[in-house]
Amino acid sequence: MRILIVEDDPMNVELFEAALEDDHEVVVERDGPAGEARALAERFDLILLDIHLPKRSGIDVCRNLRARGLEIPIVALSASVLPEEVARTKEAGFVLFWSKPIAPADLRAAVKSVAHPPPRSAPRHRRDSAGGAVTG
Repeated sequence: MRILIVEDDPMNVELFEAALEDDHEVVVERDGPAGEARALAERFDLILLDIHLPKRSGIDVCRNLRARGLEIPIVALSASVLPEEVARTKEAGFVLFWSKPIAPADLRAAVKSVAHPPPRSAPRHRRDSAGGAVTG
């Protein structure tokens, strides 16, 4: 899996790289505009995006990426776990919110869960008003 990490804290970058680079290709950017440009220029399977970044917030970066049609999973990373902050990430288009600090084993498990989500339940079938089958 190819993962873009957009994070400005050197200690977090070091932790994330050490936890993930044995099993994944990891690319790092350290500010909002650089992360956004890299996400649009290259193909990634997952983006781990800090909320509090220099030059442009992770919220704005995610909104811009979604507006440009990027549909891959983007995960918010933040030490701020206030309900309002988490709600803002959902509104911006993040698929998940992970609080920092995150232990290496938890990070690996979380990335694995995003890469291999549990299967959806089988679609249910019902009849429309004309008697035809409808899936959903």
